[in-house]
Amino acid sequence: MSRIAAVQDRLVSAGKTKASGRRKVRVLLEGGESFVLPAGRAAGLGLREGEELPEVLHREILAEVRGSCMRKCGSLLECRDYSVRRMEEKLREAEYPESVIREAVEKLRKAGYLDDSRYAREFVRSHIRDKSRLRIRKDLLDRGIGEALIEQAFLEIGAQEDLDEAQREQIRRLLRRRGFDAAAATYEEKNKTMAFLYRKGFSAEIIRAAMESNMEPDLQPDV
Repeated sequence: MSRIAAVQDRLVSAGKTKASGRRKVRVLLEGGESFVLPAGRAAGLGLREGEELPEVLHREILAEVRGSCMRKCGSLLECRDYSVRRMEEKLREAEYPESVIREAVEKLRKAGYLDDSRYAREFVRSHIRDKSRLRIRKDLLDRGIGEALIEQAFLEIGAQEDLDEAQREQIRRLLRRRGFDAAAATYEEKNKTMAFLYRKGFSAEIIRAAMESNMEPDLQPDV
């Protein structure tokens, strides 16, 4: 058996009142394990600080928490795709136990609901026309996607689309928004614009190709 170290009545859904049934509690065991239950359920089970938690009841609670975790995953995946890391983060925010999170994520991976390779491909496909490659790479790294999967995604999507042309078109859209006129711009204005695009993550080569064919060949962004 495990002893209950604390029962913290502190988790309330955003925008909800502390009415019975809306509140949740976090139960901490002396070994460091913790789980979250609806306040009414915890009260019905008689969970109190300092009391022992019978093994049978412990297993029953964990089964309920696993079911709740899988329902949470299903709800999240109904709206959008997730990388493994982002799903783990969402489940931690909901305060599911680490063991339950690992188990849920592994089930989702085996079933194909979580696939970092697919996630990387679709992210590149969706954003290649509105983000630089550097920004896409950073966003994917932040989502826990490894370098190898990112490179593979660029290769696979690049086989279907002209990624350089997509980047050039993106730059041209940015230039139009800034009201940039290559014919009328001074050297300083061109250099400033190139620096702006360079900071956005575009390469100097792609920037030059998108701006104007007769730009001075030795012009470099001053960053």
